Amino acid sequence: MPHIKKKEKEIVSPNEMVHFKWGGRTQEWEEEADQVMHTLQDQIDEQETNEEKRKKIEYAKQKQYW
Repeated sequence: MPHIKKKEKEIVSPNEMVHFKWGGRTQEWEEEADQVMHTLQDQIDEQETNEEKRKKIEYAKQKQYW
């Protein structure tokens, strides 16, 4: 398989990420974890090339037989 050049990683510094607080309630922890997950997912999505995005869209449009 040919080597596909990917975009360089844009690393979010720890200072910019949401930090978990000590104490609090489970609901607050879930919200903080959700924010961290979205930050990391955005980082992954930005690394995808247009070709990879196009392939994922084409695959999603295919009729699936289960």
